[in-house]
Amino acid sequence: MVNILDDVGGMQELDMDRMLEYLRQFPENCRLALELAEKVPLDDIAARSFNAVVFVGIGGSAIGGAFVKDWLNEESRIPLAVSRGQSVPSFVDGETLVFAVSYSGNTLETRAACVEAFDKGATVVVLTSGGDIGRLAKERGLVLLRMPEGMKPRAAIPFQFFMLAATLNRLGLIPDSWGEVDEAIRVLESLRDEMVPEVASKSNPAKRLAEELLHRIPFIYGPKLLESVSYRFSTQLMENAKTPAASWAFPEAFHNAVMTSEAHQEILDHLSLLIIRDPQASEETKRKVRRFEELFGPKVGALCNVEARGNGKLARMLSVVYWGDFVSTYLALLYGRDPGSTDAIDEMKRV
Repeated sequence: MVNILDDVGGMQELDMDRMLEYLRQFPENCRLALELAEKVPLDDIAARSFNAVVFVGIGGSAIGGAFVKDWLNEESRIPLAVSRGQSVPSFVDGETLVFAVSYSGNTLETRAACVEAFDKGATVVVLTSGGDIGRLAKERGLVLLRMPEGMKPRAAIPFQFFMLAATLNRLGLIPDSWGEVDEAIRVLESLRDEMVPEVASKSNPAKRLAEELLHRIPFIYGPKLLESVSYRFSTQLMENAKTPAASWAFPEAFHNAVMTSEAHQEILDHLSLLIIRDPQASEETKRKVRRFEELFGPKVGALCNVEARGNGKLARMLSVVYWGDFVSTYLALLYGRDPGSTDAIDEMKRV
């Protein structure tokens, strides 16, 4: 019997929303996002000074801001915050830069937060493909970053990250890290050559990892730098593969999650632990991660690893994002599911 992951035509039939095609285009979409962001006029806000940046969004539309925060948090001269809800933090005022992000442009909670931020006098920049929030931006004269239409929000991450980052860079709010962008995209291009559907399972690391996760509940653990990336990995497994998943960050996991190594064996049999490694982590962290693996290894159904690629922080972050997107899509296909379907999400929106 042919493995579905070695049947390119069979995968395409299941992949109704072309998630694999968006993954193939991922590096090009990163470059396109940069080009689109550079064309947006910022004259009205370029001279303003800001005391904080807040990214407002829900679900897949919040993750781009979370990546920016993790990437720049140690270097940014002003606080960076992510707000997932229908209001903005109480500190938002006339010196706050707020990015309201909604791929569809119809997220009610994000629209409400956008209006609240505007009423508080904040500088609001809207990132969307259109919809009601896009119309609101035009009506109120807000800076509008427009993403291409027709994608699943989670497939639009190149635009949701790079259009935010490029705008911050143009406003002088990114320190020295902008030089990491070219390396990050080159790393993505290299990974694509290893993970595209045409590469057979025996040689494709993303397909092999998906096979290891099959019929198990994945728990994702990564270092602090990759906390949002680990979370994205777990949500992609939930949304694409329709499988329960969860994530934690080191060193926090050393002080709580490690206790689950003492769970009943019949529970641990169903778990797969996926450890995301950062080659530039401290020696102390590496030593503790090895011990963490030793405690779980003989007990869980599978113990797997992904190593971040690249030198800069951004390359290491986005390389793992790309891993997670490919692995979750391949796992969906192994389960015989369309990775792009969102029936339960659509049902919740109707409530």
